[in-house]
Parts: sequence; structure tokens; C-alpha cells
Amino acid sequence: MVSAKTTEVFATKEDSRAKDVDSWVPSSYLWPLRFIIGFQFFTAWARRYLNAPSKMDWYSKHNIAHKFSTMMPHALPPIQGMIRWLLLHPHWAWDFLIIFSWVEFVVGLFLLTGTLTRLAAFGAAVLSFSMLFGNGWLGTACVDEFQIGSVEGIAAMVLMFVGAGGLGVDRWIHKYWDGHLRIGRWNLHLT
Repeated sequence: MVSAKTTEVFATKEDSRAKDVDSWVPSSYLWPLRFIIGFQFFTAWARRYLNAPSKMDWYSKHNIAHKFSTMMPHALPPIQGMIRWLLLHPHWAWDFLIIFSWVEFVVGLFLLTGTLTRLAAFGAAVLSFSMLFGNGWLGTACVDEFQIGSVEGIAAMVLMFVGAGGLGVDRWIHKYWDGHLRIGRWNLHLT
């Protein structure tokens, strides 16, 4: 027969294990995921601006804006209208590409360093799913674009819900700020 005291000891151990898991899983298991997703976004920017600057040269035949015309037939409805509009207004397509590339840079840098991780992960999820819907099922350059967009998007959503854990700038930020942005009745957790 099990006494009430024994049951309390097991319940206490069970509760402390649950609390311990919450404190060690994000930092010890998910920091490689955060690092590789950040690295992918950061190097996407670097490939355009550092490795192949002709991709960002408006007058080059390698300009990445030409990819919009190959994306159009495969694009899924949420993004297809935007691509159509960008094809009809090429001067806005250029601005869009510059903004998109620099958002990739910021998202990548913030995920690499663990700075405002939940906000950066939200940006990564939006970028990933936009690329996924823009490329469609078949992809425009390769079939892997579908897998890349879906895997990056899901990984970003995991980081959006978990945060950086103990390995990141967010840990230092929490010493001075709770990481919440309050707008009216909204309470957004950014770190």
C-alpha cells in the first residue's frame, strides 16, 4: 500500500522534472535549429550582395527579378496576385527585392545571435511560406524549393513558440526588459 507521503514525493519529483524540461530543452536542443535557420537566411542575403552582386543589378541578365516570371505559373493564390502586380510594375519589383533581401539579412542575423528571437522567427516563417506559396508545388528552379520553404517555415514556427532559450542575446535582454510589447490589449512576446 502506498502512503500519502510517498505519493507527495513522487508528485514533487514529477513536477520538478517538468519544470527542468522547460528550462533545458530550448537551449540545449533547439539552438542548432535556430542557428541553421538563421544561417540560411543570412547566406541568402550574402549570396545576392556578396557572392553574385549581378543578381541585384537591375540591368544584368542575372537579375533575380526575372525569376518572378518563372514563379508566376506555379504560384499559389495568396502570392500569385502579388507576383502578377510586381510583373506589371517592375519599378516596384526592384524595391520589393531590396526590402526582401534586407529583411532576410536582419532575420538571419537575429536568429544567429538569438536577438528578439520570436519576432525574427515570425519574420522567417513569413518569408519561408511566401517563398513556398510563390514557388508552388513544383518549384521554379528546382523541386527542392517546396521542401526548403516548408521545412524552414515549420522550423521558424517552432522557434516562434519556444524562443532562443538560454543561448542568445535574449537572455541578456531579459535582464533589462521583459521582452513584451504591449499595444492596447495585445501583449506580444518578442524575445
